[in-house]
Amino acid sequence: MTGSTIAGDHMAMSPITNAFVAIFHYLDSHGYRDLPNIPGYRYLVALQPLKRYVDPFLNFVSSHRTLACIVTLLHLWMAAELIFYIMFWKKLARLQEIDRVVKGIKLKERRKELFQRCLETVNEGDGVKRWVEVWFDTGRTKQRARFEEIGRLNMIHWLAWAFWAAPFEEVSNSPANLQEMNEMIDTIEEVKKVKFEEGFNSNIDCIRLCLDPVLASHRPLVYYILLWFANALADLVFWAIGLTKHDITLNVTSDNDSRKVSREVSDLSYWYRSPVNPKNKVPLVFVQGIGIGLVQYIHFIVALTRISRPLMVIEVPYVSNRLLQTDCMTPDETYFAIEHVLKLHGHTTATFMGHSLGTMLCAAVCRANSATSQKSIVVGLILVDPICFLTHHSIAHNFAYRTPATASQLVMDLFASREIGTSWYIMRRFCWNQCVMFPIAWAKRHQKPLLCQGLLSPVLPEKTRVFLSENDNLMDMSNVAEYLKTQVGLVAQGEGKEGSELVVMKNLDHAQFLLQPHWFSSIIQAAHEC
Repeated sequence: MTGSTIAGDHMAMSPITNAFVAIFHYLDSHGYRDLPNIPGYRYLVALQPLKRYVDPFLNFVSSHRTLACIVTLLHLWMAAELIFYIMFWKKLARLQEIDRVVKGIKLKERRKELFQRCLETVNEGDGVKRWVEVWFDTGRTKQRARFEEIGRLNMIHWLAWAFWAAPFEEVSNSPANLQEMNEMIDTIEEVKKVKFEEGFNSNIDCIRLCLDPVLASHRPLVYYILLWFANALADLVFWAIGLTKHDITLNVTSDNDSRKVSREVSDLSYWYRSPVNPKNKVPLVFVQGIGIGLVQYIHFIVALTRISRPLMVIEVPYVSNRLLQTDCMTPDETYFAIEHVLKLHGHTTATFMGHSLGTMLCAAVCRANSATSQKSIVVGLILVDPICFLTHHSIAHNFAYRTPATASQLVMDLFASREIGTSWYIMRRFCWNQCVMFPIAWAKRHQKPLLCQGLLSPVLPEKTRVFLSENDNLMDMSNVAEYLKTQVGLVAQGEGKEGSELVVMKNLDHAQFLLQPHWFSSIIQAAHEC
């Protein structure tokens, strides 16, 4: 056999064979021909006494009967995943139904107030152009629409959803509504120094959460099973540290503009713990955000129990990657439910702490009664990664329509925005005008009332702390920080004044405070003080 033939046979070997040949050649060239010379060999010899314990297990696994069971279980699991995959697509098709549960604002006075407050937070010229462009970036076109491409009628279509939660064809049946929408656009053009093109551009779409398709991607059945076990373990930990779970069914009343609407809702689930002789008798109410349930906050909740005060943890199951779909309370209904359970435990007021979506529910509690009112149940407020400020800017696009491009955005996509239950809630139950607020700082409570000031502008309690993640991938927190300082009147950290109410957590993304000891401790300290 010639040398060229040998070389040809070597080159024809598989990549795996070539890899083994290369490894053996390396060992031989470095003097590792004998086993005792190979690094780690002595550790293997030291583990030799364990062989008699390991061998029975290996023999059991390698037995014909055991392998048959493993193969059978593997086939059953694959069959279950296949059935679950089919069920996922059938469920997603069913969830596309536009059930119109989300209602628009019925009173013109409230629409005018919301429009006025929103307009005050948008800059003139290029600022308002960028704001409008975000609402016409649905991800369904090759590139986002430019302001010059957005016609006046396109903007009217968006206003119909934003303030009436309905399609343009339905809202425009009323001449009064059509006139009101045109007046809104006239005001934008006059106040913000811009001009919309006449007509309608059929090549662009606007974001309309409760009317657009539900966007979701498949997760395997084992994903939900693992999350169920993780949350079951978290429940066990909560029970071990003294928290007790409560599930109650309530008849809650929501404020539907001019009338009160009462209905029975599904169980409100919460955990409660009260020390025997707490130093602070005012309870702390923590409301979770979107994610995988309370398990993501397990170490945070354990830290909160170290504070000598009653603790109530509100579960939000419909944004917790649950396999079974549950009923959803509106923010206003959640307020009435929380007020009820506080009374059940003998409390009339509380300090409210919310993270991410939980800040939306905290905002509903603040909007119910201003802190200057004797009816207010809020004596302290802690908001972390809030979405209740400037909600009308980029939150809808970044959560529901954006194509992920960074690692943090991919994590958000996996555990939140594209999970079928969470996506359904955002696209069919999330009502932006019920969670946004344009508050007034306690120090400015005696200032002259704003134009059209109403329920959207409650006075915040004296003990208020707001923590913003500087690199939050859901919202531009630099804009939020500027708004809270200049328009709301919160005192920012580092301004040389006592009692910092606004803290920007440097170099952090959304929810990363849970992994950063310094900021984690700062938020726990705020829970001590408020």
